[in-house]
Amino acid sequence: MLKLALIGKGISHSKSQEMYEKILGRSIKYSLLDYEAAEKIPKLQSLFESIEGLSITSPYKEHFIKEVTLNKEVELLGAINCIARRGDKYFGTNTDYLAVESLIKKNFLRKNIVILGDGVMARVTIAVLKKLDIKFRQFSRKLDGDLNHISLEDENLLVINTCSRCFHFNNQLSDDAVFWDYNYSFPAHIEYFKGKRYEYIDGLEMLELQAKFALEFWNIPE
Repeated sequence: MLKLALIGKGISHSKSQEMYEKILGRSIKYSLLDYEAAEKIPKLQSLFESIEGLSITSPYKEHFIKEVTLNKEVELLGAINCIARRGDKYFGTNTDYLAVESLIKKNFLRKNIVILGDGVMARVTIAVLKKLDIKFRQFSRKLDGDLNHISLEDENLLVINTCSRCFHFNNQLSDDAVFWDYNYSFPAHIEYFKGKRYEYIDGLEMLELQAKFALEFWNIPE
């Protein structure tokens, strides 16, 4: 049976196993490795004794970056979320970047784009938008305070929420706006956007894309 694992903090909500099993059409063994502090995370050699692929989520996307081989694009991001072992060497990639780029190219080319947040996922999103030469505005809770008080009345607006699940959006948007949440199956937002005129996009589509890119990186056929 295929054995995969996810490292993070407070990750009991993860739907990753469900997503991989949906894509593969079979059961897998999936371990949620929840660590309160980075110093408690085992070495890669120890982790890969019992798994075939490793994913990483916040706040540990920078933890292994100096221990793996990266391509230039991922190296510039300064964060990884997927590690593969080939022989005695380890390679890292960022499937967040690949999924965000794919979805923006496919669906979200809008006139006005706003990014909420300033963490790793915000950096990934900004890197994609700059590569595609798409203009955007960014708001941070550190610099701008309460993000529910900023003006978001632009027409043809896409709001990309990269904030963690501790941020609950309850601001008003223009009628034709789209709110794209990187969080998935988040009850606070699902309930708030129910019945609203503007469109809410759950992060599940991105999670599925990330999973497909990860399986490809691990050389695990769908």
